[in-house]
Amino acid sequence: MSDQAVAQLLQIEQQVRCCETATDLAFVMVNRTRDLVPHQQAAYLVGTELDRLKLSAVSDIALVDRATPFGAWLEALSVFVSASEQATKAHTIETKHLPVSLLNDLNDFSAPYMLWLPLFIPSKPNQRVGVLWLAKSQPWTEREIGLLQHLASSYAHALQVFVQRSGWRVWRGRLASRRVRLALLMSAILLGFVPVRLTVLAPAEIIAKDSLLVTSAIAGAVRDVLVKPGEFVAVGQPVVLMDKTEFQGRYDVAQRELERAQAELRTTEQAGYVDRRKKAELAELESQVALKMIERDFLKTKLDQTQISASQSGVVVLDDPEKWKGRPVVVGERILSIADPAKVQLEIQLPVTDAISLDYGNEVTLYLDIDPLNPLAFSVNYSSFEPSLTPDQIVAYRIVADRQGEGAPPRIGLRGTAKLYGEEVSLAYYLFRRPITFIRQYLGV
Repeated sequence: MSDQAVAQLLQIEQQVRCCETATDLAFVMVNRTRDLVPHQQAAYLVGTELDRLKLSAVSDIALVDRATPFGAWLEALSVFVSASEQATKAHTIETKHLPVSLLNDLNDFSAPYMLWLPLFIPSKPNQRVGVLWLAKSQPWTEREIGLLQHLASSYAHALQVFVQRSGWRVWRGRLASRRVRLALLMSAILLGFVPVRLTVLAPAEIIAKDSLLVTSAIAGAVRDVLVKPGEFVAVGQPVVLMDKTEFQGRYDVAQRELERAQAELRTTEQAGYVDRRKKAELAELESQVALKMIERDFLKTKLDQTQISASQSGVVVLDDPEKWKGRPVVVGERILSIADPAKVQLEIQLPVTDAISLDYGNEVTLYLDIDPLNPLAFSVNYSSFEPSLTPDQIVAYRIVADRQGEGAPPRIGLRGTAKLYGEEVSLAYYLFRRPITFIRQYLGV
């Protein structure tokens, strides 16, 4: 090796060590290699021994387009050479062995003498990172090929910094085997019959169990709500005041009518001692007094019902007290409820699209939004017979579950996500249940 060749080789290797990206290194390979061994064309094709080579860089061209005729021809040539026995060795490509499709375009795209220079990492001689393709008008000498092989080793050593061998590519190459693909297919079919527990997720909320409904006994307007949401109330404590203006007026009128009827009855009784005809009116007046008294007592009862008191102790379950002020209600309309904080249930809104078969006692796991790391255990109590529209405009079944286990019960009103466990089904059905349902609904079968 002459001193000039050694100097050129050292200079190229110095430029290789200064490359910061794979693009810079590819540029050096296709444009600086001719400083060591003169040639007309150079191209770098990237790809491992398991991949199809792809054109990455061409001498004297800044941007490479693989869709050009030259790019397509060169990649087709790499496929032909990769399939040959000499694909892993540096060798000159014999044009006489090329297929007709490549040989017809040889004069248009390449010089007659081509060199195939695979780039193998020195520490891993079976791992290829690419191929350097060179072409010139004169035959290649043994000395030139020896120099280029040394330089190719330096290129490959530098390329391993930028081109990492991914595990996916390794496995993809192994999966290319027909036997492996068949084994994987059979394994997937067998796994499809593995029984798994059918589960579904749905929004849920903690509600009160056996709560006392506080309803209006009269038709009127709510004057004031005397309690706040979450407040603890005792038995007999007033909770709601109704507007009593109408009943107070009617009660006062009925009281005056009763007093008038009683006065008229006393006058008639006194006159009956001297006038026997007056005694005939006593029975009628007594009936009127009794009727007026019944009317007065009825209105007194209605007047007392304008104040609603708690008939049991517990926590007030109410949205917003201010919304009830001045709101008209009918007899029996719910205003609030009083619940025992120790008695709670889980209300689940299961969308129709996710509905599964559930029985009494099926397992339910609740993940609260405020504490998702500590799930709570419930069991299905009952489910609504027909779905209904939720406040979120979703058609869903209402499912109620009872709490299981010991410990402090969760607070009423907490929300979270419930995981419901159904029957055991095959893994294939579990994975393709939704697509099957969609196809069935789409086809109407």
